[in-house]
Amino acid sequence: MRSLRYPGWALLLAAFASAAAEIIVPSAPGTRDFFVSAHELWYSGWPGSLIKLQIRLERIEPMLWDPILTGVLALPAWLLLGLPGIVLTWMSRPRGFADRRERAEVRKYEEALLLYDDLAREAREQGMDKDGDDMLPDHSGHDALDALELDDDADDDIYSMERAEEMRLEIAKRRGAQGPGPGEREDGGA
Repeated sequence: MRSLRYPGWALLLAAFASAAAEIIVPSAPGTRDFFVSAHELWYSGWPGSLIKLQIRLERIEPMLWDPILTGVLALPAWLLLGLPGIVLTWMSRPRGFADRRERAEVRKYEEALLLYDDLAREAREQGMDKDGDDMLPDHSGHDALDALELDDDADDDIYSMERAEEMRLEIAKRRGAQGPGPGEREDGGA
């Protein structure tokens, strides 16, 4: 069935080309047809081949040309080429997986995609996620944050210069024998 896919696509491409080629067909004066028949399109593009076909069919059987083929060629060319193209491509479409091995590969891929969800569900079941986000940084070892033990009553003078100087001196005492930090002078000034 896959061998029908390419002729189907070729027929669909020819149908699109014939729909676009309807622009070049000169319309007869006084006619207002919305669609151009396949006979008119063929005759405007390759008149010699259409006449040869008519002569050959009339030699074999005159009824092949006049009632049968002229009736078929009265339809638009895009319809004559497009319908078989749609049918052929529909019949040759892929219908799932060919074998068990491909299904097993897809199953493994789905399991790999869902691995994180399974691990997170197991962690919740074991109670490992009670602390919240375990990826947040821990700032408990920072000197400046440890030194900020503020009282609720001291909210007014938190941002005062005296309070800042006291905090700096307290941090310097905690550092002790480490010496002055980078950018600091020995006398305590910056």
